[in-house]
Amino acid sequence: MLNRMIKNTHKLYKMITLALVLVPTVFGQTNNFEFVQHDSAYVGSEDFVVLHGEIISLATSTQTISVTRVTHQKPETWNTSFCVGPACLPPFLDNYTFDLAASDTADFTLDTFPYSEEGIGLWTMFAVDSSTMEVDSVNIRLEFIAVSIDEVYETPNAFKLSPIYPNPTNASVNFDLNLKTTGEYTIILYALDGREVMTRNYQLNSGQHHLQWNMQGLPSGNYIISAMGAGEIISRQVVVIK
Repeated sequence: MLNRMIKNTHKLYKMITLALVLVPTVFGQTNNFEFVQHDSAYVGSEDFVVLHGEIISLATSTQTISVTRVTHQKPETWNTSFCVGPACLPPFLDNYTFDLAASDTADFTLDTFPYSEEGIGLWTMFAVDSSTMEVDSVNIRLEFIAVSIDEVYETPNAFKLSPIYPNPTNASVNFDLNLKTTGEYTIILYALDGREVMTRNYQLNSGQHHLQWNMQGLPSGNYIISAMGAGEIISRQVVVIK
């Protein structure tokens, strides 16, 4: 991980952005696009943070791609927006749809103004092919903290989320949380347009926990399960079939 310190007069601000690219789960289909995140870590000044990525067409014809931003948490004073393809959206818009030509590439950035306020931002970006409903998603974690010039900061790994099984499913799904710390954890099931389908809050002790969710009654399609806690977020994709 590339780290570069910027020293200010009174203190050093360190911003670390972690992105986890989820491999799209499209059973029996060839992937038609890929959401690629270039920046795995970023360190810079307190003024402005830009995280870069690309949406790459792997298809032989034009695709209609819908990109949705889900904000899980961030300090109220932070100002965040994103640019994708031909457009840069204002901070209050979370969705944009555009046409991606065959074998073309659309640039993506998540732009954040922290305004010197320390805190953690957590986002999930969904990209969906409107014709095939193929999905690729990126989890983004940006932490803005003050550290001394000699302090070594390591991003914590507070918990792990197992793969979802069975996947695909027509009934229930199982998954395990392996926690390093006791605390409150939230599990959210998202539709591909960013809607929260189910939300459950847990008070869990450290250690391993097995969870089972009933998916009966949900329409067939792709969904995202996101686990949040201790300032981190991990997501997995699950397919419901009837």
